[in-house]
Amino acid sequence: EQMAFGDGQNTPAPFDLVFVDADKTRLLDYVEACVGSDRVLKKGGLIIVDNVLWKGLVLESAGGAMTKEDIDESEKNMDNTEVKKSRRARKLAGKMHIFNSAIVKDDRVEVVVLPIRDGLSIIRKR
Repeated sequence: EQMAFGDGQNTPAPFDLVFVDADKTRLLDYVEACVGSDRVLKKGGLIIVDNVLWKGLVLESAGGAMTKEDIDESEKNMDNTEVKKSRRARKLAGKMHIFNSAIVKDDRVEVVVLPIRDGLSIIRKR
């Protein structure tokens, strides 16, 4: 962010590739910092975002596949710590779904999602 919005002094050349595996609640901010400024990522540069399918839960979040009854049933045999982890995972999956939906609509980029492991988005700046 400092490169994108800084004073421009002592700024390195823009990157060809940026890999993002960071705070999932701020992914759109990170991508905006790269796409919104040619100081950070050059035109034609790539952004790779990790975990965009978040343990497969993003697909459930997107389609509303899990009802409250399904969630309650899945949490029935979990201890309190496991329930908190499960709820956190579903909350982050919702954030990832919002990110995926927003980035695919951004005309400044082209996006491909690779469904390997927890998912990778390859985003090319136009």
